[in-house]
Amino acid sequence: MAEIKTDESWQTDIITAVQNESDIVFVTYSALERTEERIKFAIAKILEKHDRVDLFTPVYSCIKELISNATKATAKKILIDDGIIQNPDDPVEVVKKVRSILNEKSLLEYGLKAKKYHLSTRVYLKVYKRHLFIEVINNMPLTKKEMDRINERIKKSSKYDNIAEFFMENPDPEAEGMGLGLSMIVVLLKNINITSKNFVVSTDGTTKTYAKILIPML
Repeated sequence: MAEIKTDESWQTDIITAVQNESDIVFVTYSALERTEERIKFAIAKILEKHDRVDLFTPVYSCIKELISNATKATAKKILIDDGIIQNPDDPVEVVKKVRSILNEKSLLEYGLKAKKYHLSTRVYLKVYKRHLFIEVINNMPLTKKEMDRINERIKKSSKYDNIAEFFMENPDPEAEGMGLGLSMIVVLLKNINITSKNFVVSTDGTTKTYAKILIPML
């Protein structure tokens, strides 16, 4: 397994891992541009090797949404622990406070806090028999209520070809800005002929949440 470094050797590390079909893992504590750059590079090299560069935009967009959701979940916990979010059951307050830190400066600050509290997000990329397996894991468990909401949203969105149409017909003011991203992933996958069954969100209920996507590159 290749864990990508932050120094100047990262491109060589990724190219070598892709050539050897080694697992690649990125560990991040915030959605920063330099992390996105490395993930984009890895996805591009994997798809180039398998002559499926046409999948780059939808695949990377899906990963970016999953990282964004994980970042928001981590930020929400820290904002609650810091007393900035005073009522976690008020979706309006939660959305407002989380969105207030979604900029490069604040994300860096909260990324440092997330690292201090060991609240990482891990992105795994694995190629096996011309299938790309993507897994995004973050150290924030989901409740049964949250899982039920996610599964229902995935099920509903699988019936649509357009994310705007889905959102207009299925508004979710309590989704804390995350439900739309999950729905977008389902629609993006559907538009490249990948069933929603290839996208699974799960939790162990105590320490972690897992989001998995299987991309055929045949």
